[in-house]
Amino acid sequence: MKWSEQAWERVRPIYNQILSMPFNTELSNGTLAKEKFIFYLAQDAYYLLEFGRTLSAISGRMQKADLVMAFAGFSTGAIFAERSLHESYFVEFGLESEVQPTPSTLLYTNYMLSQAAYAHVEIAVAAVLPCFWIYKAVGDYIFAQQNGNENPYQRWIDMYAGTEFAAAVEKAIDITDELAAQANAATQQKMLEAFEMATRLEWMFWNSSYELEKWKI
Repeated sequence: MKWSEQAWERVRPIYNQILSMPFNTELSNGTLAKEKFIFYLAQDAYYLLEFGRTLSAISGRMQKADLVMAFAGFSTGAIFAERSLHESYFVEFGLESEVQPTPSTLLYTNYMLSQAAYAHVEIAVAAVLPCFWIYKAVGDYIFAQQNGNENPYQRWIDMYAGTEFAAAVEKAIDITDELAAQANAATQQKMLEAFEMATRLEWMFWNSSYELEKWKI
């Protein structure tokens, strides 16, 4: 069994909870409150900048040229495509460019950055994989639920169900499997743990937007 197959089985219960959480079910049927979607957009804009920094840091730690280029590409092409969609929404909704991260957003981004800086690079790669894979799986699921009615969030849904994003996700999974195949059992286990932790943080990120999470003090 590939490492990625083990990883997906490990997080399947969390993934199922992500599919059924109010943010995604309401996004899917177009009933999500506009203020919650706007809140999410702002937090995701902050997250993407830190995600790009994380991918760049991982790229710099790679030994093989093709992996250096792959992660450099992840931190530019795939992120730029999503950023352009953010910017169109920012203009449409009149959002501020400066975003104050919520506790959940800060926890997630700091976790990824710390893994990129201090963990074995294989573990760092496993920690960023859910941002690719979970988003793609959720996007595909939501896209499949569309019934032809006009959804105000259709552009967002189409982004994650698109072929360009799918190619980046498949490449990220393949790279992680390649690194895991060369790692020892202890490192493979830590990769699974990092993948699970980041998947939990994906749930927290969406939930915090639905709850309009604020700092309490």
